[in-house]
Amino acid sequence: MTSSDTEARGDADLDVGFTLGLDLPFDRSVEWAADVGFAFVELLLDGRYARERIADRRDAMRGTLADAGVGLVVHLPFTVDPGSPFTPVRDGAVAEFTAGMDLAAGLGAETVVFHPSSAAWELGWTESERREFVHASLDELIPAARERGLVPCVENVVSSYYDATAFPELLERYPDASMTFDTSHALLAGMDETEMARFCREHADRIGHLHLVDTRGGDDEHLPVGMGRIDFATVFAGLADADWSGTATLEVGTEDYDTIALGKDHVEELLATV
Repeated sequence: MTSSDTEARGDADLDVGFTLGLDLPFDRSVEWAADVGFAFVELLLDGRYARERIADRRDAMRGTLADAGVGLVVHLPFTVDPGSPFTPVRDGAVAEFTAGMDLAAGLGAETVVFHPSSAAWELGWTESERREFVHASLDELIPAARERGLVPCVENVVSSYYDATAFPELLERYPDASMTFDTSHALLAGMDETEMARFCREHADRIGHLHLVDTRGGDDEHLPVGMGRIDFATVFAGLADADWSGTATLEVGTEDYDTIALGKDHVEELLATV
């Protein structure tokens, strides 16, 4: 990197958190997060943390977060299908997501993540039809989040209609929506790291949250940063060029605290080089 590159480049200011694995206990994990310097945890409302299972623990959980000085991002359940072709099912998905937003706001979260996805059978429904099913739900969910004081960060998924390459179309359609940029999903959709960096530079004002996920390629492996093939230094350089700041989750498929911390160390080391 030349001195002129250094002068032209800004900084990427990431508040790093991690996904609270379904087998991780809440109180202990939040206290550990504070001890090792994580800014927040990301809670998936599924499994042991499904909305109906934790609703009566809301005040206690909010107190735990406040006592530890740890923030919260809420991820709505990705097994619920907001793009169902069947209206009563889609209405139910919207109702569940909206109830999850109520819980997220009650827990003190500022950001809510969800997938603009459809599980409609590809042989029975066209790409265009599936996209419209997703729109029908987003038309309700984006304003519902804003009404609750939440930033709706819809996530790029691996699909034929709204992967990372097509996501600018969704952002244009929904000016009140922000984006969760998922690095592994972007790679699997065909973006290389240079293209990811360019996307982050061009759409930094619409990216509200990051999922920092590594993979060895071919599958969404949910590896910690530094344990797969993604060149995160290049991606972070794109964020730095745009002076991006915000929350970034290590969305890793492990309940091992040491491995989660190792991913955080790798992120901090890479950020120091851009």
